[in-house]
This record gives sequence, structure tokens and C-alpha cells, in this order.
Amino acid sequence: MSKPALGKLLLLDDPTRRISRAHLSDEELVAACAHGDSGALAELFGRHGDRVFRVLARGRGVDRSDLEDLVQSTFLEVGRSAPRFDGRSTVGTWILAIALNLGRNHVRGEIRRRSFLTAFGGTPGPAPRAPDDQAGRRQTLQRLQVAAAALPEHLRAVFVLVDVEGVKGAEVARLLGIPEGSVWRRLHQAHGRLRGLLGAWA
Repeated sequence: MSKPALGKLLLLDDPTRRISRAHLSDEELVAACAHGDSGALAELFGRHGDRVFRVLARGRGVDRSDLEDLVQSTFLEVGRSAPRFDGRSTVGTWILAIALNLGRNHVRGEIRRRSFLTAFGGTPGPAPRAPDDQAGRRQTLQRLQVAAAALPEHLRAVFVLVDVEGVKGAEVARLLGIPEGSVWRRLHQAHGRLRGLLGAWA
């Protein structure tokens, strides 16, 4: 993902403004965003933009061509929602929650759009396949990616957040609105399915 793409939309890409906020904590940056500080929003993007991109990229139904727009929309919403941040989760988890919500809404919108086109005789082509940007990696990693994509949404979300992104179980529970015990139960189920898929391909 090209970071200047966000700067182009939000007019945030001013390194001198970023540097002056680098010493602030995430919570202080959100408080500054609540008062309209676009430089603070740029700093949050610099810290969390790549992670948001990775999480959205692993979601089912999001075309590669839409990812940058969704990342941009996430940080626009971060700026709008900053006055309502209550500190019950970390800033990083709060930003991921915004990203996942926008991603779900985007996928639902795409499903409705395609259903509409089909109902009225349109012939939308299949969603473009993501380029294999993992070329050169080991075959096992490629198989793991395919297997993870095949997981049901509720299992894949937990697997990506806990095992791939390293978010703590309690934070994942708050993010998904489920008990922490359900997080570990789903993670166990995800591991079992992944082992079964990888074993079948061996």
C-alpha cells in the first residue's frame, strides 16, 4: 500500500507535522484528533495503517482494488469518531474495529449490488483475483493462506487477529463482541480445521 495515497485524500502527508507528534501516545493522538488535529491523524495512520491494510486484505469478499479506499475510509472515520473514543480498548484495537465494520459494510454493499445487476440482466464479471504478492515464499505458507481463506468468517477473524496480528484475547473479545472464552474456542476450532486442510494436501 502506498502511504502517500492517504495523504493525497486527507492532505495529511506533511513530515514536519508528523515529527512534532511522534512523541505522543496513541491516546494523546486520538484526543488531538478529537480537536481537529490532522497531523495527529497522520501519525496514527503511520503507526496503524499497515496493520489495517493487512487485516482488510485477509477478509473475504474485499477486492484488492478496493483496499486502499477502505484504509482511507477507516482513518477518515477514526478522525470523525475520535471524540467518542472511551479508552475501553487500546487505540489499535479500536481502529481495527472501525476497519472491520467498514469492511463488512463494503462486502454487504457489493453483494447487494451484484444481486441487483443479476436480477436486472446485468452480467458482472467475477471479482478480480488478488495478485500473488507472496511469490517466492514457501509452498507451506501459500497453502496456509489458502486454508485460512477457506475458514468460516467467525473462525478466520479470530485466527487472523490472534495468531497473525498478535492481538490479545481480551481485546479480540471486545473487538468482536463475544466472551473471551469464545475467542479461544473459535481459535481451537480454526486450528483444527487448518490442520485438517493442510493434512489433506500433504
